[in-house]
Amino acid sequence: MQLFDTGVHATVIDNFDRVLIDARQRKKRRDSALVKLIGAGILVVFLGAWELAYLTGLVKPIFISDPQDVAAALWSLLNMPETWSGMLATFSAALGGLVAGALLGIGWGIVLAHMPVLRRAMRPYLTIFNAFPRPAFAPIFIMWFGLGALPKITVAVTIVFFVLLYNTMVGILSVDPDIEFLSRSLGMSKWQRFRMVELPHAMPTIVAGLRLGAVYSVLGVVVSEIVAAHEGLGQLLVQYTNQFAIAASFAVLALMALLAVILDFGVSLIQRRLSWSREPGLEA
Repeated sequence: MQLFDTGVHATVIDNFDRVLIDARQRKKRRDSALVKLIGAGILVVFLGAWELAYLTGLVKPIFISDPQDVAAALWSLLNMPETWSGMLATFSAALGGLVAGALLGIGWGIVLAHMPVLRRAMRPYLTIFNAFPRPAFAPIFIMWFGLGALPKITVAVTIVFFVLLYNTMVGILSVDPDIEFLSRSLGMSKWQRFRMVELPHAMPTIVAGLRLGAVYSVLGVVVSEIVAAHEGLGQLLVQYTNQFAIAASFAVLALMALLAVILDFGVSLIQRRLSWSREPGLEA
């Protein structure tokens, strides 16, 4: 009888768990459909407002063009070899700046988080350098390194570095003091505390910094290309704006946004691989 009761109890629990799992999956599907619906609605409203502003003359057509003309210009650009070479130049420089800036920023963030004396000594200098408008360094880097990829990557690195530096420090230093005390009480070494407590706790803020850095790296590269470069989407933008080709200019802006989205999507794939980053608000 006891065995029978135990088996029935286990069956009831299994059925209850299955009901909870099914309900959670249904809610996830509903939320996913709602997200897509809202996203499509925002796009429709944006394009509708744009078309309305164009047709009513609320804004002069020469300044905003029209969504259909921009789409046609985008299609024409995608059929031009120089567009693809410019996208490759911009994307490779942005990716290089993101990777290099992230490695340097995370590395120095870890060092400064564990060395309070050095952190306090460097704080005013970090504040000063972070206050500089980094895109303004583009002409200087171009004078130093020429018109190749290096000045573009350097501008991106200077932007991404500080984002990851501060995010990493905040993530490590915000560990709950009680958890830190408990880890010390358990006899964990510094390496064990870092690997098992501090790094998992800091990963959400680091991933958030990476996603922000993915956008900023494209920004830094494009600004450098606008100043001077052999090739890149920034140079294409300058070329078309100088010709007052507003539809083609907006099409280039769309390609820039696409590169930022691709980098952000790559970071999100890394985020999903890391169990540390599975926190509300970070999954997208």
